[in-house]
Amino acid sequence: MALSLLVLPVLRLLPLPVLYGVFLFMGLSSLPSIQFWNRVLLFFQQPSKYPKTVFAQHMEKKRIHMYTGLQILFFSGVFVVQNIPAIAIIFPLMTLACIPARMFLFPKIFAGWELLLLDGDEDMIAEWVEKKERALGQPLLAQINMSTSKEGAPEPHDVEAFGEEDEQSS
Repeated sequence: MALSLLVLPVLRLLPLPVLYGVFLFMGLSSLPSIQFWNRVLLFFQQPSKYPKTVFAQHMEKKRIHMYTGLQILFFSGVFVVQNIPAIAIIFPLMTLACIPARMFLFPKIFAGWELLLLDGDEDMIAEWVEKKERALGQPLLAQINMSTSKEGAPEPHDVEAFGEEDEQSS
């Protein structure tokens, strides 16, 4: 950490646009791995072209869009507060307000399993998929392939209330 101070004179020799370019490249190259960005892109895609993600396979598309829209709303609020000098001092409070919103507001709007699929830990999501496969009696991949190959076949998210009894028991 302290060694970075020794490199500071060398960094001052670099033109600022070069540094901006490096950070822009790093940011843009990381976008495909950010789930929030991928869900924003879903607004502009046909539902038949959605990537095969766990949340896209098990949730209604309007619920995914609602969650993403709420996240955009909160992001916009933080961004606006940050960029208005008269109220920029409350930027940390606005950022902090996102935590209770996620903990208390979002569970009133979304089921626990939906929140798990949208922003849960990968291990917990894998556990949820495994439990759902056991409850349905067949692997989900086979069921997803069946629903995409036959018209009128049941969608995996048609199993209502799955995960609700699971949440109550834990």
